[in-house]
Amino acid sequence: MDDFKLSQTSTENTNLSQGGPHFDPQLMKQHQDADASETDVNSGYFLKRPFDLLLSSMALVILSPVFLLIASMIKLTSPGPVFFRQERLGVNEEPFLILKFRSMRSGSEKTGSQFTRSNDSRITPVGKLIRKTSLDELPQLINIFRGEMSLIGPRPYVGFELKDASPDIRARRSSVRPGISGLAQVSGRSALSQATVIEFDLNYVEQCSLWFDLKIVFRTLQKVIACDGSN
Repeated sequence: MDDFKLSQTSTENTNLSQGGPHFDPQLMKQHQDADASETDVNSGYFLKRPFDLLLSSMALVILSPVFLLIASMIKLTSPGPVFFRQERLGVNEEPFLILKFRSMRSGSEKTGSQFTRSNDSRITPVGKLIRKTSLDELPQLINIFRGEMSLIGPRPYVGFELKDASPDIRARRSSVRPGISGLAQVSGRSALSQATVIEFDLNYVEQCSLWFDLKIVFRTLQKVIACDGSN
């Protein structure tokens, strides 16, 4: 199956690394001034929450041995916490703490670039494996269970990634819960420019439904099996 397409593509090859909060208060104020309630969300969106709650609770139970194994590997091979927490923008740009398995040396976000690249020396051996297989994203099932995220949706951004987006675009994009995977992630991921990612996000908001989510889930599973994760 081919990736989903948009008319505009780019080949920027940087990924956001693990780091601290990067919110611009002025940008947040601009967004709050926009009327997010006017956003027209496809009615299929409202079927997503029961679906998310059911799947996340089942997955947390079924995958608990995997959680335990990865947590043990991280603790045994690298000093520091098992989980990485970072403040991100959620629905209506409400901040929340996203959870990931820690894949970099503890404190590395304070000593290097905010972007990771291939063969980044800050990534631990276990981290390299779980990033390549996207297993580092599994703790976000907890975010889904708590209602902060959805299985499918636009990825939750750090504030500076949206600095060039208008208040209207930000309001439309944040009218749905962010997801573990999304339209942009199965359509190029780090090979897309930030502007193109936002185009995919808006496209998803316009047509999101349970059926559309299932198609993205299928495409995501293909990429996970192919180990087409981040660097």
